[in-house]
Amino acid sequence: MPSSQSAQFRILTVCTGNICRSPAADLLLAADLADDPRFAVSSAGTHAMAGWPISSPMDELLADRGIDSSAFVARQATRDIIAASDLILTATREHREWVTAHDPRALRRAFTLTEFTDAVRAHPNPSDVSATELVAWATANRPSALVTSRGSSTRRGYAEGDILDPYGRGEAAYIASLAQIEPLTAEIARVLSATS
Repeated sequence: MPSSQSAQFRILTVCTGNICRSPAADLLLAADLADDPRFAVSSAGTHAMAGWPISSPMDELLADRGIDSSAFVARQATRDIIAASDLILTATREHREWVTAHDPRALRRAFTLTEFTDAVRAHPNPSDVSATELVAWATANRPSALVTSRGSSTRRGYAEGDILDPYGRGEAAYIASLAQIEPLTAEIARVLSATS
């Protein structure tokens, strides 16, 4: 596949502890993009359980999909990690706001998983742009209401489109969380793979 990018396009997924949602998004995206050397995917947490493995049963659910998470180690999101990322995908709007508070320059590269998926689905022809141009297009076409989550919270502190935090809530919550994440990462990977 032709590439107009000379360096890898770095994708960062972010949640709170970096042991459930963001590693699942990280590993699913990495698997879907494994045949495309233009992309590198990693994850981090806003309040990471640094050094921990991926939480069970998320590891088992990923294994059921052929994804080995045994080498995964949680890490803390830092300003340097954020600054080095070309696209930042967060589990919730609260995580996105944490990212942009720590590095305001990331505002043009930070989206919730749902926001970015919705934006790139609307792009008329991803094959006409690079991944970097796709992110810029998504930023320019992001509804202004999505720039802040103030006033948009729903019950249990979640905003519409946020990914459920399954930590400590039993297997059904992990299944529900992964069911939210998986179609989003698949769509993002499909569109990114189509870029020039």
